[in-house]
Amino acid sequence: MAKREKTVITGKMIEIKRSLARHEIVKKVVNAFIKTEYRKKGKGVVFRYPVENLPDKQVLYIVRPGLKKNFDFKVEVPEELGLGRGTHKEIVAAFNDKKKENPQKFGALLEALTKIYDCSENDVEQVLQSYLDLQTSFQKGVKVDVLLKVVKWMFIMEDIVYWDYKGRAMLYNALMEEV
Repeated sequence: MAKREKTVITGKMIEIKRSLARHEIVKKVVNAFIKTEYRKKGKGVVFRYPVENLPDKQVLYIVRPGLKKNFDFKVEVPEELGLGRGTHKEIVAAFNDKKKENPQKFGALLEALTKIYDCSENDVEQVLQSYLDLQTSFQKGVKVDVLLKVVKWMFIMEDIVYWDYKGRAMLYNALMEEV
């Protein structure tokens, strides 16, 4: 029996910027899925959405379907970014590496993460403007902006998957407890 070919459809860029409430973020992302995927679903159909510009002209994508059902997605983390596949365990390890590398600046990194978690500012570049030397304070492993952009989209994914539960709090609390 021949293996079924996959059809990859790339949607429009989904931008989450400024201060937006969690429910507004979920609505914007889910509506982008509906608009793109309406009447295009089927076995073997994969949807990719660009969500963040990364260094070296790379792009961060989210991919559907994810691992669960409904509107979930997977954050597609390119291996060359230094974050592995971007699992929760690898995210925690990356934060622990940052803590070991520069304990003096690690508190500022957690403050930046908390701004993204709280949705007080959803644009990582804008958050980093408040911490001008944060990006250069950590030279090893994944870049700070990349790490925060990946975590931002993992927070959004958790909000969609666990809409009626804790959403982003699960990942955030795990990070706060384990670093």
